[in-house]
Amino acid sequence: MAIPLKTSQVICFYDIQYRWIKRSTERGVEVRVELCEHPQGQMLITQCPRVFRDSMVEDIIEQGRDLGWQPEEKKAAMLTRLTKRGLVVIEDAADQ
Repeated sequence: MAIPLKTSQVICFYDIQYRWIKRSTERGVEVRVELCEHPQGQMLITQCPRVFRDSMVEDIIEQGRDLGWQPEEKKAAMLTRLTKRGLVVIEDAADQ
């Protein structure tokens, strides 16, 4: 499912526009990121600590790409967790 346009934000990172949204959960904050040009591509879903700053989205995008996130491809979402050591893949449904 694509991220809603009204409640999301756009970030330009290395000349590529991404749409992202955050929501509070019982364990912290969940951030969802997708390409603006390919909203049907693979989504990156990241579980973040309660203390979340919007500036963390750039790190999430960069580390997600390094871990194999491919927002241009139509794949199942990649689920990750942001830790002190960086982004960790919890589940990548494309590998199953």
